[in-house]
Amino acid sequence: MNQDGVDKMGTEWMGLKQLTHYANLSERTLRAWIHAPVDPLPAVRVAGKILVRRSELDAWLAKHRVQPLETLDLDGIVREALQGVTHGRQSPKTQES
Repeated sequence: MNQDGVDKMGTEWMGLKQLTHYANLSERTLRAWIHAPVDPLPAVRVAGKILVRRSELDAWLAKHRVQPLETLDLDGIVREALQGVTHGRQSPKTQES
């Protein structure tokens, strides 16, 4: 057991304080992830206390793993971004007609 009296390996549901120790993150960061408008960290509120399953935190973190730069298709990302910017717009030549 750790100093909070909680066995990290045997606890599935954890409060924010336990999560800060388990993941070595600040409570502010965890709250931001839980309340994020896009792809929030799954959590429940029970009697005013926020709880997160350890397995769901682990899965969420794995889903957000940083990819090495060399594995990213930067040309494809730029091409897609440029297509999004120009999508639906006429070229300057066709606007003059």
